[in-house]
Amino acid sequence: MIKRVLPGLFLCLSWAGLVSAQSEVVRNGINRGDFEACLLQALADPGNDQLLVSQLKAGCAASAEDANSPVAIDAEEIEAEVVQPESPARDFIMPAGFREFFTPYKRNYILLGSMQNKDGGEPFSGKTLDIRYEIGMKFRVFQNQESLQGLSPLYFGYSQRSWWDIAESSAPFKEHNYNPEFFWDFRDEGADEAWLPYEFGTFVDRFGFEHQSNGRDGPESRSWDRLYAQKSLRLRDDLSVRLKAFVAMNEGDQNADITDYLGNGEVQLTFEPNRDMDVVLTSTKGHSRSKYNYQLDLVYTMGSWLNTKFMLSYYDGYGEALASYDEKTKSLRAGIFIPVNFDR
Repeated sequence: MIKRVLPGLFLCLSWAGLVSAQSEVVRNGINRGDFEACLLQALADPGNDQLLVSQLKAGCAASAEDANSPVAIDAEEIEAEVVQPESPARDFIMPAGFREFFTPYKRNYILLGSMQNKDGGEPFSGKTLDIRYEIGMKFRVFQNQESLQGLSPLYFGYSQRSWWDIAESSAPFKEHNYNPEFFWDFRDEGADEAWLPYEFGTFVDRFGFEHQSNGRDGPESRSWDRLYAQKSLRLRDDLSVRLKAFVAMNEGDQNADITDYLGNGEVQLTFEPNRDMDVVLTSTKGHSRSKYNYQLDLVYTMGSWLNTKFMLSYYDGYGEALASYDEKTKSLRAGIFIPVNFDR
């Protein structure tokens, strides 16, 4: 049965490809007879078994432009045209089709450690051992739309931070903090032709609106919205600072006082003593709190043979998670940082 079906299936596919090719020939003004003869000969040639129909069509289109040119298809030449450039050994590069839409955003990592409440109470996660991980992606809202070129710097970003209490018998996820946002990136290559004045980029790199929530309802619900502006500055070759100021809006009923603990701004210092190490200090300060909340991260390359980096993270203060925004905690975790050309 299979032997009877396959020849017919092959002829159908070949005919469909030929019909598609004919329409392409008409559009491009190529001699139809020469093109069809070349394509049929190429399909019948066993030496072309490893080539795609689209590659055969491309070769015949070039041959048909000159009726006296040979109809043989140079497989090595065609394959050479589609070879992608080598990517850097240390960074993972996503497939081109995926990369056209999504790029990594913020910091992506998986860490193992524990948490303690400063008042001696039981933390919401990590009393013995837990995993904290963060993932983030962004994409351009108007991709390759000439009529909307003025909106090309507009992005949608999504990041999520989660706490997985693996020490408990059922290993439950104790908390998720979801953080979708829209932002305008003045550093985008199309910003000088965008609808918002390019001069704004002198003062800010990014202007956006974000929502942060733990996705719960009732007494355990935590959420707020923020309108923010962000600016990054290079102080020295090995030292940079990122300033973020925001206005809090729509604070949830269960966290109406969240700015008393987390304030209206964030400062991040990044020190890069060498090409293999980053030391990042991120700090906030609440309106009614005398001490700063801070997170200190150390990221170190473990070698080109492994497509990750080692990460050590220490947190001290309020707001590591929305669930404990009003509880002072400290935590220490270590794990892997995924180096995929991050936009800090």
